[in-house]
Amino acid sequence: MMSAFAVFIITVGIKCWVCRSDADPRCVDPFDNTTIPIFDCDTSKLPQYPELKATMCRKIRQKVYGNWRFIRTCAFLGSPGEGTGNENYCTMRTGTYNVFMETCTCNSKDGCNTAASLHLSYAAALLTALLIFKIRFLQIG
Repeated sequence: MMSAFAVFIITVGIKCWVCRSDADPRCVDPFDNTTIPIFDCDTSKLPQYPELKATMCRKIRQKVYGNWRFIRTCAFLGSPGEGTGNENYCTMRTGTYNVFMETCTCNSKDGCNTAASLHLSYAAALLTALLIFKIRFLQIG
C-alpha cells in the first residue's frame, strides 16, 4: 500500500525594518534592530498599485555630497538575487554630482534588511527529515 502526503506552504507577509537615517539617526549602520520596531509589510500599500503586496525587504545606502543616508523599507517590485542564486543581492550605482547608491533586496526572513546574511530554518529542515524518515522506514504494508 502506498501512502501519499502533501506539504502545504502557507505564505505570509514579510516584516521589515522601516526607517530613514535622514529622519531617524537610529537607522544608520551598524544597525541596532532593538531600537526600532519591525514593520508588517502586509499593512503597507502602494496607492497606484493597491493589489500589489510587498514580498521583500530593501536596504538602500546612499552617499550624497559626502553624507551617508540609509533607507530600510518594504519592497514591492524587483527580484532578490536577480537569477544569481543569492537571495540577498546588492547593486551599486554611481551618478553625477558625487552620488553613490547601493540597493540590497532580500526575502529570506523577517527583518532581513539589517545586513547581508543567510539563515537556514532548522525547524523546516527537521520537519523535512522526519517526514522522509516516516515515509521510508515506518511504512507498513
